[in-house]
Amino acid sequence: MEQVWKELSRLVAEHPVAQAIGMAALVVTCLSYMARETRGIALRQGAANCLWTAHLLMLGAWTGGLMTLLGAGRDAVYSQRGIRGWASARGWPWAFGVLCVGAAVWAGIAQGEGPKLLLSCGAQCLSCHALWTANVARARLLLVLSCALWLAYDALSGSIPGVLCEAGSLLSLLVVLTKRRKSSPCPMSLA
Repeated sequence: MEQVWKELSRLVAEHPVAQAIGMAALVVTCLSYMARETRGIALRQGAANCLWTAHLLMLGAWTGGLMTLLGAGRDAVYSQRGIRGWASARGWPWAFGVLCVGAAVWAGIAQGEGPKLLLSCGAQCLSCHALWTANVARARLLLVLSCALWLAYDALSGSIPGVLCEAGSLLSLLVVLTKRRKSSPCPMSLA
């Protein structure tokens, strides 16, 4: 346990401003769920993603920063779904997926981030589809996978608030999936 505290202290000492911005992003992310409408959640998530972007870029986690910046754009588009015709086009999840892969390729070549870029790219592609689908069970499963990938990426990048956020999200999703599975007439059903 002492080693964990030493590592956390080192991460905060090396990047105090980045970790503080990450904590602000964590707070905005948590507060976003208190919105009364899904549009409000999406808009607050977009603001949180801007903070997450700054946090990750300050840590040198280029792919994660680019993925969260794309997430902010995705949230802005998705918040208009059902309101504006252009935002309801079926191709948005695929378009954002292509942008994520393109950004990951650029970060891999230009920034030399290495194999960990696959974690954030995969996580964001899964989120793009999870947040679009009307099937809640499918969305939750995709989000579990996305959270697990982000958790690994954040840990490798030295993001304390990111690890806390993803661990909390993952735990919350797993509780919901477990409760849903217990109350389901078929043990294998998640619908």
